[in-house]
Amino acid sequence: MPIPTLHLIDSTRLAVELGYTLIIVFICLLIYLKTKEIYDLTNHKGIYYFRNTFLFFGLAYLFRFIFMSFLLTKITFDVYHPFGLFMIFSLVLSGYCSTMAILSLTYSTIRKKLPLKNFTLTSNVIAIFISVVALVSRLPFFLMLSQAVLLIFTVSYLLYNKSWKISQLFILYFMLFLFWILDLFALGSMKHLQFEITIVLQILSIAVIGIIYYKVVKWIR
Repeated sequence: MPIPTLHLIDSTRLAVELGYTLIIVFICLLIYLKTKEIYDLTNHKGIYYFRNTFLFFGLAYLFRFIFMSFLLTKITFDVYHPFGLFMIFSLVLSGYCSTMAILSLTYSTIRKKLPLKNFTLTSNVIAIFISVVALVSRLPFFLMLSQAVLLIFTVSYLLYNKSWKISQLFILYFMLFLFWILDLFALGSMKHLQFEITIVLQILSIAVIGIIYYKVVKWIR
């Protein structure tokens, strides 16, 4: 999950992005909290990693929110910030958390087929490596590509494992993939497309994550 750069982004777009990011953080937090009771009752590892997916997604968007807040104050009020250092810090943390989210999602589907003795350590090493490489190489595309591969693998595995039957879990994970794609397009459109298109994409992203929340709540009842 890359972070917007300073070029060609005005304060209005930043304010909209700020509101959008805050909504996503809120919904991710709701999903994480809503699934706490069922995890406490069942101690199901799949639910544990599923919850962590939204915890890390929420943290990734939270770091993005903090970054956008600093950027907005810098542009609007001309307040001095150590912007370069802060941008690097936010990029690494956002990339790390979003990668951890996708790794948690992936492992929640393959943990029975590929059990790891220390998934936490393994996933942290992978997430840090991907984030650092993306930072050092200055190629956010590497981060996006890595996450895309993981998401495509997860959705494909679910579809294959169910012998081509579309399950509710598959639909849920596919919607997460759709949300991720929409968010990338919305982020990219901030610099290259009309403002209205960005808003439409963000509304669609919120709608998708909202449907995911609805399905999760319905699932745990």
